Amino acid sequence: MEMVYVLINTLPGTLEKVYGELIKKPGVVDASIVTGPYDIVAKIEGNKITEALGTVVREVRRIEGIKSTETLVVVKM
Repeated sequence: MEMVYVLINTLPGTLEKVYGELIKKPGVVDASIVTGPYDIVAKIEGNKITEALGTVVREVRRIEGIKSTETLVVVKM
């Protein structure tokens, strides 16, 4: 299983709505509302890295209310 973390900034007033939609998306295995420079951190898994990244592009980034995302790819060493 390949994994990415997505750091998400939401537009004002949309945090709960974005979170509610995010946790329903296929591939999203965990998400938390956090403090600091980002509003939400999501953990996304896929059989291949392209599947996990595809979830970010096709599912996560299309959620209305997301201002920006930053994706961190987990490296197995």
